[in-house]
Amino acid sequence: MFYFSCVLVFLTWILLWIGGLVNPMGASLACPDWYFVPTCHGELLPAMTGGVLFEHGHRLWASMVGLMTVVLAIWIWVSKKTDRTTKKLALLAVFGVALQGTLGGVTVLLGLSAVLSTLHLVVAMGFFCLVIYLAMRSGQNPLRPGHTGVLIAFFLTFVQILLGGLIRHVGAGMACGNDWLSCGPSFWPSWHLGQLHMLHRLVGYALTVVIGWTCIRQLSVTKWALVPMLLVVLQVALGLMTVATLRHAHVVAMHTAIGALTLASLWVLYWARPKKELSA
Repeated sequence: MFYFSCVLVFLTWILLWIGGLVNPMGASLACPDWYFVPTCHGELLPAMTGGVLFEHGHRLWASMVGLMTVVLAIWIWVSKKTDRTTKKLALLAVFGVALQGTLGGVTVLLGLSAVLSTLHLVVAMGFFCLVIYLAMRSGQNPLRPGHTGVLIAFFLTFVQILLGGLIRHVGAGMACGNDWLSCGPSFWPSWHLGQLHMLHRLVGYALTVVIGWTCIRQLSVTKWALVPMLLVVLQVALGLMTVATLRHAHVVAMHTAIGALTLASLWVLYWARPKKELSA
């Protein structure tokens, strides 16, 4: 069960990366139909060319993740080694992946609503963290809440991802042009989209400091605290590259994927406390 759930975690991360490609490739409406099943123009396997490759490929991969989530939930419920809380969380995961698929479909049917598109991203990140937690609960090591600072950094990262999704879907990704230091003639622009864009940058810089400080304090406990520190620096660099490359699709997608890994690394750091600390 543990290895199966780990595979599900990895495939969910790949799904987030693929999803991050759909919008910048201009493929969000390549399959304008949605009938609760992964079809595109009424076909289960249409010609995978152009935008269909990204949009329908995203739907097919999401369907695989959904089926694996159902399988994991059934496995957890029939197993005598899993506790009641884990079983409830498994049902929540099934509900989460179903909600995520529905939000994706409704977003397409409503013509890419910015609010629904952002909510689609937020639910995806929440589901990602949930399957990570299920994987950890199915392992052998006991789980106990870690330090509050790590949890605060985790929630701030979640908020930053929400801001990033909103910027993408309201069209503020290039609100400041290709100026990756400021926003045109002034550091703080007068137009709303520019302000939203700069807020995302400033929160990103502040988050780098928060994660860096928090994880440095955790280095004496576990060397794995280096992972979020490295990831958040890479994430900021990818954000600046997104602007410098005029939102190159692959840079944007990797920005989403590394954001998810940063969130996941903080989540794991909070729950997977080393044995030497538990025994202290």
